[in-house]
Amino acid sequence: MVSRQGGVFLARTVLIVAGGVASAEEAREAAKDADFIIAADGGFSLASQAGLRVDLLVGDMDSLDSPPQNIPILKFPQEKDATDLELALDYARATNPERIVVVGAFGARLDHTLANANLLEKYDLPVVLFHQGFRVYLVVDELEIPAALGDLVSLIPLSAEVRGIFTWGLRYPLHDGVLFRASTRGVSNEVVGLPCGVRVREGKLLLIHKPKGGGQ
Repeated sequence: MVSRQGGVFLARTVLIVAGGVASAEEAREAAKDADFIIAADGGFSLASQAGLRVDLLVGDMDSLDSPPQNIPILKFPQEKDATDLELALDYARATNPERIVVVGAFGARLDHTLANANLLEKYDLPVVLFHQGFRVYLVVDELEIPAALGDLVSLIPLSAEVRGIFTWGLRYPLHDGVLFRASTRGVSNEVVGLPCGVRVREGKLLLIHKPKGGGQ
């Protein structure tokens, strides 16, 4: 559902289509519950391939030969201090959505991939990234995921340290645990019970979910 308040769209779920590696099928999957769709510059090509209706185009337009004429455009100069995805995320956050979904955040360039993953520490609302069968969730408080037994789950700290971590449904549980960014302790856990989820008291985590037999 989309409403308007003070000239700003309010949506429950905002989808951002970025210009990284993603298939049209994955973009359509990510868009299933979207109320408002933002294309971040080159992501417009992916959105078009997927047959998605784009509500807003954001970025410096350096990836498009001919920007569309029938879609609102929030254009920025090429010499700027943020990536097109960060600009799109900031706009999406301003609409006060229940969650933000992103497809195409990773894969096109290594520097953009690393920067876009670290970028999520900036936000304080549910964000999920779709990438080649994986789901990457930003955990700022508590999260349960739609998992199945045998799925792979990794917990990657965004903050230097994340404290007060409680997990359920995982083979290697944490109870008031601590994970450090300079450690790989949270990598490669397994779903052994349902529901499956995590809660944190201090700091922010990425929860990476790979369904059994899915992803690359």
